[in-house]
Amino acid sequence: MLYNYISGKYDIPEKIFFKLLEISNIESIEHEKIFKEKYFRKKIKNPPEDIFLAEIFGVLNGDGHLSSKNYEISVIGNLLEKDYFVYLKNIFEKTFKIKFKIEKFSHHIKLRTYSKDLCYLLNEKYSIPLGKKIGQLRIPKMILDSEEFLIYYIRGLFDTDGGINLRRKNEMMIHITSADKNYLEEIGGAMKKLGFKIARSDKKILIYRRDEIEKFFEKVKPANSKHLKKFKIYSKL
Repeated sequence: MLYNYISGKYDIPEKIFFKLLEISNIESIEHEKIFKEKYFRKKIKNPPEDIFLAEIFGVLNGDGHLSSKNYEISVIGNLLEKDYFVYLKNIFEKTFKIKFKIEKFSHHIKLRTYSKDLCYLLNEKYSIPLGKKIGQLRIPKMILDSEEFLIYYIRGLFDTDGGINLRRKNEMMIHITSADKNYLEEIGGAMKKLGFKIARSDKKILIYRRDEIEKFFEKVKPANSKHLKKFKIYSKL
């Protein structure tokens, strides 16, 4: 590793290079310092508090996650949601001014980046859970203070943790799912605040009425094409 670093074949942070010298009992080796962008700490500024940030909060409280171990900020979805994840990549990068990467795995797709500063900013300023989510989820105060922000928050949440299905007699229903009971109650209150007539089960907020579902798609305007395609198909039944 030491000599590959010197020759430029293996790029490791310089502090690790010096640490390897130390534990190898080598006093010094003549070398040139390698500069690489990924070794510099990502500078995080306070993001603009706008509709994009509101939507991102909904996404993170849906299928997103902030890791308390490696400070990964990620969103996981279905392999068929590639177009939606390109959309998410654009608004995440526009909002936080750092690069995010889309990766495909055998059974899912992931949007992610790593930043300790961003994890702590999202957690401490906006109450996005760091680590375990159950029992920690809540709608950020910034969202509750604005109906417009609340609409975009619900949009991000529905696009990641929501769904549209058929029930008896080919009737549509839409739902938002969460295993956190207190958070689900908060979401139910937010939906009522936006004027929607809802029902509730143990883990879901539901809308059954056709006119309410149409109002939801008109007002919230989901961005995930999987929901839009189903809505278009089911509307014809």
